[in-house]
This record gives sequence, C-alpha cells and structure tokens, in this order.
Amino acid sequence: MNPERLKDLLERVSAGEVGADEALQQLKRMPFDDLGFAKVDHHRSLRTGVPEVIFGEGKTADQIVDITRSLNDGAHNVLITRLDAAKAERLCVVFPD
Repeated sequence: MNPERLKDLLERVSAGEVGADEALQQLKRMPFDDLGFAKVDHHRSLRTGVPEVIFGEGKTADQIVDITRSLNDGAHNVLITRLDAAKAERLCVVFPD
C-alpha cells in the first residue's frame, strides 16, 4: 500500500463511503500478506518509497501468479525479475493486460 492509497482509504472512511469493517480488512493486510511460501511486503512503498518486487527465479509460475495477485490490487504495476519465458507466458495468460 502506498501513501496515496492509504490516504484515499482514510478519506473514504471519513466520508462514509467505506465502513470501518471493510477498512479494517484492507488494513489487516498491512504490513504484509503471508502466502505460506512468501511474505508479500505491502508496506515497503510506505517505508522506503520503493514498491515490492518479485524475484521470479526459484519460484513456480503459480507462486508468481499468487504473489502478483496479492500485489496487483488494481492500484499499481508489478515488477518481476529473473523471469524465464515459460513463466512469462503463464503470467501473460493470467494477466493479459
């Protein structure tokens, strides 16, 4: 979660557009989302100004898809490094945009 998203969430709560329970659910994912095989750092952008990056080498395509879904909540792009062609093909099928 980046500072702009956090501010937007707080403003939507203040305006009554988002209830406290929904906001709590969004905030529970902070600072990380434990997927069992990876801990996705949603606070990195808030702490450092640099968003989380997925290191693709050593992960299965399905693991990369799950991490990408955790990061890609429609608010930002996702950077994946060390991604081989087969994994890239799988990601393009799951995330055509």
